[in-house]
Parts: sequence; C-alpha cells; structure tokens
Amino acid sequence: MKKIKVKFSDGLEYSFFSDILSKRYDVELSDNPDFLFYNCHGFEHARYRDCVKIFVTNECCVPNFNECDYAISHSYLDFGDRHLRMPYYYWHMDIPAGRRNPGRETARRKFCNFVYTNFSGGDGALLRRKFCEMLMKKSHVDCPGAVLKNMDNAIEPRGGNWEAGKIDFLRNYKFTIAFENIGSDGYTTEKLIHPFMAGSIPIYWGNPRVGEEFNTKSFINCNDYGNDFGAVIEKIMELDGDDEKYLAMLSESPYADGAFKSRPSDVVGDFLYGIIDRGRQKRIESVGISDWGRTSVSKYIFYGIAMRLARGDSRKYFRRKFYNMRGDIKF
Repeated sequence: MKKIKVKFSDGLEYSFFSDILSKRYDVELSDNPDFLFYNCHGFEHARYRDCVKIFVTNECCVPNFNECDYAISHSYLDFGDRHLRMPYYYWHMDIPAGRRNPGRETARRKFCNFVYTNFSGGDGALLRRKFCEMLMKKSHVDCPGAVLKNMDNAIEPRGGNWEAGKIDFLRNYKFTIAFENIGSDGYTTEKLIHPFMAGSIPIYWGNPRVGEEFNTKSFINCNDYGNDFGAVIEKIMELDGDDEKYLAMLSESPYADGAFKSRPSDVVGDFLYGIIDRGRQKRIESVGISDWGRTSVSKYIFYGIAMRLARGDSRKYFRRKFYNMRGDIKF
C-alpha cells in the first residue's frame, strides 16, 4: 500500500477524509507533508510550499488557484481536473429521501421559529431579521437565539451536541426561517438541511440555484416569489390555514429529480485518488515571497491591533491569530 504524508490545517479536520484515504493509502499525518489540505480559517498553509496544496472549504469562498493546486468547494467552476464541486451539506446530509403520509398532528405544531446569533454578517443576516419582524405581525415566531430573542434555554444540547439539540427544537414547528448569510450560486448550508432533518418546512433564502438539487415543492423558496417577502408571507399563512396543503408540501421529497445519486465519499475519493496518484506534481507556480510577505505583514498588523482593542473571547481569538502568524513573517 502506497504511503503518503498529509497535513490538515486552518480549521480543516481529518475525520471526513480518513476513511477515504485509508482505503488506498498508508496515511501518515506529518508536518513535512506531500499533500496539504487546508480551509479558509487561517494562514498556516502559507508556510508550506514544497507540497501539493488542496483547498477544501465549507464557507462561501471561491478557490484561489494562484494559491492552491486543487480545490473542493460549492462553486460552479469549470477548471478541469483541478476543481471538484462538492457542497458542504452533501457531505453531512441525513435527510430522509421521502416523507410520506406525515401524521395530521404535524399540522398542529407550533407556528414558526427563528434560530440565529449572527446579527449583521452578510446580507442575509439583515434580510432574515427584517423578514422575521414582518412575519411576526401575522403570527408569533419563537426566537431562542441572540437575534430577536424572546425565549430562554429553549435549545438543550444533547450530550454536548448543540446541533442535535437544535434539530430536536425544530421538530416542534411547522415552519423554520432558513436564510443563508449570503446568497451565492451553489452555496447551500445547514440552514436548509436542519429543517428538512427535523420535518419542519424551511422558508428559504439564499442559493439562487437551490432548485437544481432540492425539490422546491418541499419548501418555501423566496426566489420563487422574486424575493417579495409580502408574497412569501401570504403563502406561509395560506399553508398555515390549510392542513391539506401543508401536509402535501410536507410529504414531498426534499431532493430534486436526479440529484445526489452518488455517495459523497465516492465522488471525493475519485477526485483525491487522481491527485495523489499523480504524485507531487504541483499545478501552480509558488506565489512570490515578496507578495506573500506583504500580505502576511498586513494581516499580522491587523490582528495585532484587533487583539489590543477587543475584549473577552474576541480578544482570545485575535491573540491566537496574531501569535500563530509570528512564525510566518519574513521581514
């Protein structure tokens, strides 16, 4: 079995890739890697130059192919064998393929919920707050998060797993406001997936192309209404007042026809096996040290200032970023 040395950095964890890579290779985690996998949450990857660099992200980031040799992202990019479109939700989905004959009691659950802590990060953060305030004029919406909070201690972490607690909370509601932080082609996150997993109908804003992978008969898609929130709210109230229509939507499969026919591990595996079997063949020229140095210095200065001005957990975050970068700077 071929031995490969790999490293995972900048917020990317080995767990998803371990089974995929170990099927074909003897994998050694190393600080002197042949293959470096990294995310967008740091700059450690910039220290590594003599290796093949593979950018993998769950965020709304477009890969920089002047920086990486290969990339896996949500973006619709045609970049030959250097890019794989694999949205993050596809790796972690646990949605039932069909929801046949939901019990009539599901139409008698509480009305709607809004679970958010991000006040202003991205256009969607502002839009969803505005939307929730509009909907509240029609009927009560439960808000256990920091934004528009009107209830305390509503989400109980299940064994320390906040995500499981959130999904259990959503099960109690007919509708869930599911707005992304950003509206970008192909970028769909757990905002849509969690309500599906809980059997609650998502009220979705975000990916304009969401209908290519998810059945828009199974949720309320703001794009279908030209993002006219008044029209969206009319549809919500119509469904809320008509059990038959509500249950019909709830019975629809979340998946669009033809979507998700292959297992994520198979798709990612084929992509990575091709990279690794080509060996340490880099597909980019290294970024010039002078350019990289200027960029690193500017970020170093930013984190230093932010560390001094911030307080509490924010200060700890910027302090960690600042000291992590000290070894990267070449003055």
